Amino acid sequence: MRKRQESRQARRWAFIALCAVMACVNWRAALAQDKPPPPLSSLLTQPGLFEPPGGPKAQLREWGIGLDAWVTQFGQGLMSGDGSHAWRGGGKGDLILNLDFGKMGAVEGLSVNVHQEILWGRDINSLKDGSLIPLNTALAFPHLGGREYDISVNLTQKVGPLTFSAGKFNLLDLAAKTPLVGGGGLDTFMNTAIAAPISGVTPPYLYGGIVTLKTDPAIFTLMVYDPRNAQGSSVLATLFSKGVTGSLAMTVPVSIGGLQGFYAIRGVYSSKSGQDLNDVLIKKLLPDNLESNLEKTGYRYGQISFQQFLFQHAEKPGVGWGLFGDAAVSDGNPNPFRWRLTGGVGGNNLMEGRELDRWGVGYFRYTISQTLLNWLALAQKPRRAEQGIEAFYNLAITPWFRVTADVQWITPWEAAKKNAVVGAVRTQIRF
Repeated sequence: MRKRQESRQARRWAFIALCAVMACVNWRAALAQDKPPPPLSSLLTQPGLFEPPGGPKAQLREWGIGLDAWVTQFGQGLMSGDGSHAWRGGGKGDLILNLDFGKMGAVEGLSVNVHQEILWGRDINSLKDGSLIPLNTALAFPHLGGREYDISVNLTQKVGPLTFSAGKFNLLDLAAKTPLVGGGGLDTFMNTAIAAPISGVTPPYLYGGIVTLKTDPAIFTLMVYDPRNAQGSSVLATLFSKGVTGSLAMTVPVSIGGLQGFYAIRGVYSSKSGQDLNDVLIKKLLPDNLESNLEKTGYRYGQISFQQFLFQHAEKPGVGWGLFGDAAVSDGNPNPFRWRLTGGVGGNNLMEGRELDRWGVGYFRYTISQTLLNWLALAQKPRRAEQGIEAFYNLAITPWFRVTADVQWITPWEAAKKNAVVGAVRTQIRF
């Protein structure tokens, strides 16, 4: 245990040391160019703490090297409901490296993305409040896979309207790119039900390939990946040995009254096998000396979603606020989730001078497979659909320093547990 703690501390300090190196590089580069340190006015407006206008980071991007790092700290606790009411503090460090080989003069359209993440402290996802869906997305992954750190590396090649990507993907990165809702638990909503909805068939980390085709009416995305969670090296060593998962999505960008919107439909099928939930019931009813071990092959999942701006900045169309919604249904066996529904409103604060602020109010409901609920009832563990409401406001003190206030109201899936109210404060520094 002591060695694990020392290892965690070492990784944390290594991340902090790297950020310090970035600061030194920025300072030394400024001195080498006979440039004075950036004035206070620049420090308050520049996008990163170590990113003055025309500084080393901007120069590196021109050469095809993008390096970004940020640290997010959480204080979160149960304000009412069953479970521990002690507030817990934890944090996450993210380091992203992008290499554009086209800008380097090598291969046009070729790029590499590397994402290193590390966790420390304690999270709120083990409060024993009876909830099923993680209350803090950013601190749930990669922790739920038994690790405090992880790295994802993928290669992308663009050829006209086609984009090919292959490697290891962090699904929170993909969720963070969605309009209005995006953030992956670091910038906007914290609850996984809204920030990165769980499907029961797509793991948080995966090995596979993604092909995207952009056309005038729609964007088509095909994903083929190993159905297992890609944390650790064992999955890579036995790739696709447990089946294959395919996902096909179509996103249609629209403009309604000059306001952007995105409407999507997605279907997923996996050939992997899972525990037949009917067999769980059979085991409960069989005599103790008889066993049953049935598996069911095939996971099916369908989803529709939308993001529609209601107001947009006159000069920055990506800045605005609007409505979002998502509905999904699965086979319910072997997938333990039957259907889900999320919806809400959010985006940027369009008041003059506060356009960088983010806010949102969202609702979710997750319904569990009735077969699983029947078994849990027989086992005297009554469960129900989990639902909740989350509201947050992300205040940009500067473009690189943010403070978020967040509150969640949860009806947990454990029927015996009381409704819970969870509060949180989140701070973030982008280097």
